[in-house]
Amino acid sequence: MLSRDMLQFTVDPNYSGKNLPGWFLMNTYLQRHLGEIMHFQPCEGFDSCRQAVLSGAFDLVYANPFDWVQYVQKLGFQPVAKPRDHFDEVYLCTLAGGPIHGYADLPPRIRIASAHEGTLIHMIGLFLMDKAEIDRARLDFVYTGSYQGVLKALLQGNADVGFLFDEVYTGASGLIRGRLRILDQSDDAFAFHAFCIGPRLAPKMEPLQDVLLGMNDEPRGQVLLQDLGFPGFASVTPEEVECLTTLAEEYISGHEAIDLRSTSSLSIDDSAFVVAREDPTATS
Repeated sequence: MLSRDMLQFTVDPNYSGKNLPGWFLMNTYLQRHLGEIMHFQPCEGFDSCRQAVLSGAFDLVYANPFDWVQYVQKLGFQPVAKPRDHFDEVYLCTLAGGPIHGYADLPPRIRIASAHEGTLIHMIGLFLMDKAEIDRARLDFVYTGSYQGVLKALLQGNADVGFLFDEVYTGASGLIRGRLRILDQSDDAFAFHAFCIGPRLAPKMEPLQDVLLGMNDEPRGQVLLQDLGFPGFASVTPEEVECLTTLAEEYISGHEAIDLRSTSSLSIDDSAFVVAREDPTATS
């Protein structure tokens, strides 16, 4: 149980999984510059993180686009800062040594590894498949719960294609990247993770934004940015919030309403909706 006597901070599970020590150091950095006591608590999965924030457990969150849109709409959170000159993109990856070199090589039924259906990466991956005129009725999803899980599914031959967050691909070792082939990739430059604050931290919005945007101006901030893999931070505009909110709402409503039987050119039955999942007790 998290104490509500002090401010609480968490980050998107993908980021805490990549560099947990760095985020503890970020928490210390923010405490020192804001003069506030704040506790950093990592989350293990997308669903548990989203549920915890929506239940009011956190005051500061570094969240993926679809999540922070929900926090803004449902809890009155305010986006404070985003990575500078960086946007969330997706790589569609296959095994480099496998038979899939292009969309034409995809099998009749396509196993796709995706971290979670409620993410922007999943949405963009679907859009790329749509653009290539791949019938969604051919897709069988393996929801792994993490992008490391997507890598694992690909490398173990449990998926034909993986929807991979670009930062995970570029951050992987050369050995791992050498075993993958990029089938396609997005270059939309419109979506991004963001630091968001809840009502309890709202009085500190301007000082927090100043701290984040000014990290490149002092040595300790520069080192921390390099450790976390960020070039720096920039402010979030109201137009960007509106754009991502509209996109998230359209995707979520469309995803919930889609009827593959009416939109597909294939004859399909209930077996097409069976989803294979990675063992939730396994670590990735």
